[in-house]
Amino acid sequence: MSRGKHKQEIELAPLPSAGASNPTLPLSLSTPEAAYISNLNSSSTQKLNASLLLDSANSEAHLRLDPEAPTGLEETISQIDRIDDITSDNRHEPVEALPPVDGGSKAWLFLIGATYMEIIVWGLPFSIGVLHAYWSNVLFKGEGLSTITLAATLQTGLLYMFAALFGPIFAAIPKWTRALQIAGLAAASLAMIASAFATKPWHLLVTVGLFYPLSCATYLPCATLLFEWFHAKRGYATGIMYAGSGAGGTIFPFLMQGLLSRFGYKAAMISLGVGYGITGSIALIPIKRRVPLLARHDTVSSSRERQRPKVDWSFLKRKSLAIGTAVILLTSLGNFIPSLWLPSYADDLSLHSPDGTSLIAILNASSVVGNGLLGYLSDRMSLRSVVLISCVGSAASCAFLWGFAGDSSSSRGVLVAFSIIYGLLGPSFSSCWSKMIGLASSTCFHPTTPRFLV
Repeated sequence: MSRGKHKQEIELAPLPSAGASNPTLPLSLSTPEAAYISNLNSSSTQKLNASLLLDSANSEAHLRLDPEAPTGLEETISQIDRIDDITSDNRHEPVEALPPVDGGSKAWLFLIGATYMEIIVWGLPFSIGVLHAYWSNVLFKGEGLSTITLAATLQTGLLYMFAALFGPIFAAIPKWTRALQIAGLAAASLAMIASAFATKPWHLLVTVGLFYPLSCATYLPCATLLFEWFHAKRGYATGIMYAGSGAGGTIFPFLMQGLLSRFGYKAAMISLGVGYGITGSIALIPIKRRVPLLARHDTVSSSRERQRPKVDWSFLKRKSLAIGTAVILLTSLGNFIPSLWLPSYADDLSLHSPDGTSLIAILNASSVVGNGLLGYLSDRMSLRSVVLISCVGSAASCAFLWGFAGDSSSSRGVLVAFSIIYGLLGPSFSSCWSKMIGLASSTCFHPTTPRFLV
């Protein structure tokens, strides 16, 4: 049969990419785990299809007349090579089932570790009013009040703002997540120990104000990895995790007050720093990814080396992101004012039962219940309704309870009522953040993975 008379070409059906979703996967497996399993389980099917196409090309095809044009055989071989590149790192590794979502021992251990990390990271900022009163009235009485106040407030703001710094770093080098968490934990622990030796107000600004917020590197992966472990119960799990900050704010005031009165400032801060480092290291053990990172190539040529996909920055154009950012910014501007100034306010009124420490503890204890409540409601109600309840309720408590608490016998009851209501609705607003992030990223990424924050 003449090649010139019977020129025949083979059209190769495009092979599914390694990251494509496997249609035989059960519907309960959604990305990111479906992509992971598909990458492992579909590689053998792809190679089989490619081999069949190769046999067909050898037995039935005639090469094209144009020697420069790629033949069907060459295209098939190229596709097989690409599949080999993708699966070379994991084809000899056993395929293990991923831990279950929304339950199971590993998911709950992760939540326990993440919650404890919230307790120790946010316990100090949520009860900073106790230290602020001690710094102002005892340690540095009559000097540097503005610097002391800045040190007390700067750490809270930087803890939030450093998320914008560490988020891209964690995304660029995900294998270094644990190392960065340990580094952040060590920096915060050393900052607390160093603050024990402060002799000038600006020393507090450097240690507590600037270096302590590096603990953001420790807690940030907890907030982002929660999206892998919880889907249907995400709002509830987020509420539990963020309730840890309220629990820390409940425990730390009494802990610090007891250490200060019994051992003095230096021993108190050293004890807090050492305990912070030891217990935080233990809490980091169950905090890990549910979907493991795929191994990267080390031996392939530069022309075939897989490149990191570029981030789709189109999420910045979404109105939901702008609105959510504005709401979080405005609520955060006033969120920590009560916890900072309640102890000083109580001292000015000469309140002793309850005193400022007790009021802070009541406020933060209420936020534990409030975080769980608002997180639960965010799974079952419109997000707008939950945000409205939080903002209107906390604003009303400031205006009509704290605003009318004066120098009278009724001030104690009014301040206690304010601490309870504001604690339920004010700091608890953070439990709505995961839902807001999901809405902002829903069209740019998979709705269960906020990659612009990971």
